[in-house]
Amino acid sequence: MKLSRTVVLTSAMTLTVVVGLVGWDAATSTTSTSATSAGSTASGTSTATASGTATPTLPASTAQGAPVDDDAAMVTIGDSIMAGYGLDDASDAWPVLLGAQTGASVTNDSCSGAGFVAVGSCGSDYAGLLSAAVAAKPGIVLVESSDNDLGEDPTALASATTTTIAALHDALPDARIVGLSTLWDQPGTVPDEVADSSADLQQAVQAVGGTFVDVGQPIATGTGLLQADSEHPTVAGQQVLEGAVLDDLRAAGVEG
Repeated sequence: MKLSRTVVLTSAMTLTVVVGLVGWDAATSTTSTSATSAGSTASGTSTATASGTATPTLPASTAQGAPVDDDAAMVTIGDSIMAGYGLDDASDAWPVLLGAQTGASVTNDSCSGAGFVAVGSCGSDYAGLLSAAVAAKPGIVLVESSDNDLGEDPTALASATTTTIAALHDALPDARIVGLSTLWDQPGTVPDEVADSSADLQQAVQAVGGTFVDVGQPIATGTGLLQADSEHPTVAGQQVLEGAVLDDLRAAGVEG
């Protein structure tokens, strides 16, 4: 899939609200979302090994590798920024915008509060999101490391990152795995752990033959790009993120 800026018209988004759960199903001509911002149950589990490292357990039908249905299909795995936390409409999250701009079929498989170790509002860390990602049978998977993992044990984080990316590759051996660096939009000095978590992902992705893209901090400065919490993007901030990520992916030669 050549990532280019061709606009694709999308149909209306459908927002589904259930007691104790907020989720959405985006029905568009090219884009769907399964991003979770609060309270849903993630598909997929993690199994602890003798060494104490959690190993993602995928369904038997996908554990040995799933075929890729369409090399224009893309899955995005990330946290609340990717999920579109705080927005009135989930279709304004940058992965959905990316699908509209490129014509790719995008499944936004992200979870607010989650990371490679951190458990999000969906009740899981990133490992628990793999089953949904594999079920989409994408040609490209974008995985972004998260500041939700700040404060976690560095060794445990590195191990979880490596294990999760390896499991994703094993389940989708023909898909291109692309790692995106950790975003930090809050005021003040950027913690060293932001760079450390990005480095962990870079090492894990490159170990399975994938591509790592440093997207920088495109919305850390600028007027009107962040919500009142000074962390999550506004609609305008999501648009800036989409443009920055698309430019960086094209510069990295990400195409199917």
